[in-house]
Amino acid sequence: MTVDDTAPAVVEVHGLSKTFGQVAALRDVSLTVGRGEIVVLLGLSGSGKTTLLRHINGLESPTSGSLTVLGEDLGALRGRELRKMRGRIGMVFQQFHLVSRLTVLENVLTGALAGLRGPRLGIAAYPRDLRRRALSQLDRVGLLDKAYQRADTLSGGQQQRVAIARALMQSPEILLADEPVASLDPESSDQVMALLREIAAENQLTVVCSLHQVELALVWGQRIVGMRSGSVVLDSPAAEMTRETAMRIYGRMTASLAESK
Repeated sequence: MTVDDTAPAVVEVHGLSKTFGQVAALRDVSLTVGRGEIVVLLGLSGSGKTTLLRHINGLESPTSGSLTVLGEDLGALRGRELRKMRGRIGMVFQQFHLVSRLTVLENVLTGALAGLRGPRLGIAAYPRDLRRRALSQLDRVGLLDKAYQRADTLSGGQQQRVAIARALMQSPEILLADEPVASLDPESSDQVMALLREIAAENQLTVVCSLHQVELALVWGQRIVGMRSGSVVLDSPAAEMTRETAMRIYGRMTASLAESK
């Protein structure tokens, strides 16, 4: 998939810092993401990846710096405007966050709740066009035949694909994925990452995904942004990187492991 370098950036981060008490979670982070780009945030747990994603989604406010998403100054949005922006940004989590007792189809339908008034109990409570769209999304992720099973009967990889289908119900312009394969086996991890890349290509969807697995990042990312201790320490096209280059992101830990052998 090619990225249009002339298109306006969909995410612009300038000098972003975030502290929680005495802990600096982000330190002067600057980053630009173009439309249709697949960017992997690579680094250890605690390096700032999740905190950066939560800022892009408007779930955290910066201590200093600025953040523009889809042409809007995120720091200036409040209430209804902020909720509307979040509706344009899909989110996929490590732990899936499915409701285990509900069917797969109803879990996918919950992705459309932001655009509906009042609670919905049962599949029949959703408009017919949304039910059709949810089935279409399940077909897209290869799980149409599982639509009426309980979510907790699926494997981990299948549950993550349901979570992706749920996020797509928002018709997002940006998809954020926070360690989406950390709890999956290698085969399921490859399947989920391949699916994210296919969907991004088909929908011209911008994907920002955090990972800690170097090999996956190099295979499925278009661009690698390395993070360490809340700072960006590397930003490079994946095609121009080797595993050895990527491992530099881990800094002192890599050096310590080498010295101990």
